[in-house]
Amino acid sequence: MNKNLLLIICDFLLLSLLALVRFETPDENQPVQEVLPEDPIQAQEDIIEVLKLSLELEEESNHNMAASLQQTQQTLETTEENLQNREEELELTRAEREALAKNNDQLESDLQERIAVLEKSQQDVEQMNAALEEQRREAERKLRQMEDLQKELRDKQAAIASAETRQKELEDAQRQAEQKTRILDTQLQLAEAESRLVRENLEQARSEIAIVRDDNIRLQEHASQLATELTEGVNAQTERLTEIAEQVRQSQPRSPNLIFSDFVGSGVTIDVRYQKSTRRGGDEKLVTVRPVVVSDGKDLKAVFTWEDFGLSENDLRNENLNLRGVIRLGRYAYPLKTLDFLSIDARVLTIPLESEWVNIVETEPFYVALDPLKFPRAVLIDRQNGFYGEAPFKLELKTPKHFRIDSRFMNRLMGEFSPRESNIMFSKTGDFLGVMINKEYAARIDNFVSAETVTLGETDTLQQLQKGYTRMINQVRRLPSGVR
Repeated sequence: MNKNLLLIICDFLLLSLLALVRFETPDENQPVQEVLPEDPIQAQEDIIEVLKLSLELEEESNHNMAASLQQTQQTLETTEENLQNREEELELTRAEREALAKNNDQLESDLQERIAVLEKSQQDVEQMNAALEEQRREAERKLRQMEDLQKELRDKQAAIASAETRQKELEDAQRQAEQKTRILDTQLQLAEAESRLVRENLEQARSEIAIVRDDNIRLQEHASQLATELTEGVNAQTERLTEIAEQVRQSQPRSPNLIFSDFVGSGVTIDVRYQKSTRRGGDEKLVTVRPVVVSDGKDLKAVFTWEDFGLSENDLRNENLNLRGVIRLGRYAYPLKTLDFLSIDARVLTIPLESEWVNIVETEPFYVALDPLKFPRAVLIDRQNGFYGEAPFKLELKTPKHFRIDSRFMNRLMGEFSPRESNIMFSKTGDFLGVMINKEYAARIDNFVSAETVTLGETDTLQQLQKGYTRMINQVRRLPSGVR
């Protein structure tokens, strides 16, 4: 019987017994009541009802247990189906394993073939190593032979020294033998024969040493001659290539765009400060000049014009002028020390640059044109406005140191550009020709000979400037009217 059912029955019986028993405290004031016994038939019927109820609960429990068993059996069937599926998957996995095993066997065979190839390669490498080792041993053998020859030569030299010593000893013995009696004449003859033999050997060794020394001297002379000839040939070839490159550069015109780009990209500027004379008094003025960097193959110069400074004659009369400046090369700055008035045309000024500054200038400097009339047209660059263009030019008999610029065609190039004073003039090859000193003529710069040199920061700097300005004015007055 189910445990729960027994507990229910026990509880019911306990409650029934408690219902049949009355626990009352006698009360003296109340009358005694008569307790009638409960009907035993009714109690039995109640017990029967309880038993029926317990049977119904037992049947319901059995029904639930049957349903649970049926559900468990369905679960077992599902599990069995899953097991069958797993077995099928295992069969598939077994087939895949067999395929993988076949692939593994194939890979192993391929690996064996590759191992065989690698072993063959290793054998070849070992053979090559053996050959190299044989060559090394051969070289060592030759080296040992050379060392043996050198040792033999040293031994011969030692033998020669010993023979010379022996000769001296024999000569001493000969002198002593002459003093002996005739009984020792036989021994003396033997000593003389030995001395002659040693002397012959000595002479032969000396001749061999002389031959070896002469061979070494000839070899050294031949090697020195070959080295000298090779160096001369390389230098001549280098000079020839440089000449060819220069000829090619001189024969091919450059684009004006490239010339203008090289000029702008140099990164060289000059900042000049001075006290300008005005009605209100002396005001400090800052002038920034963009020169052109030119080299004549020896010196490096920054070229510009007097007009770029903006100095007037009244400014030169100012005793407080205090002209000073700074040369800027990109991010580097150097104090301005001197400036030169050129003897060709004093309106053109130059500032010497240090030769080691070539590496600081961002573009290669322009070079003085060796053949300025090779091309009939020139490239002009306006430094102030940033314009440039081309124009025909020529030399005239009355002005051999100046070019005359034909400006009629300038307006067709670069819009409204037209030549003006202080424009820089370049040849079509990119070489420096000169500087415009007015709208029609340009000074032909082919050297940097100075007419006057001004040193800044000195007590007589103002007097030097006045002297250079006076020379410039006198020189301009002697020029033809069109060049002034």
